[in-house]
Amino acid sequence: MNYLIAFFKNLSPLKMVIISVVLGILAIFLEKPFPGIFLALRLTSFVLLMVAIIRYFNKNESS
Repeated sequence: MNYLIAFFKNLSPLKMVIISVVLGILAIFLEKPFPGIFLALRLTSFVLLMVAIIRYFNKNESS
């Protein structure tokens, strides 16, 4: 679990956006057969996108 948390803490905003888009596209294909997994992937994708946007603007403020 600590490895996963450290992985996301060290991730750049651009990589987070790319992962978010990939999860969003993957979720589209799972919509009909697995609605629960679809919702979880969409929520994860949205959260990653919001965190990436916040990190991007926080990094630009401090520079």
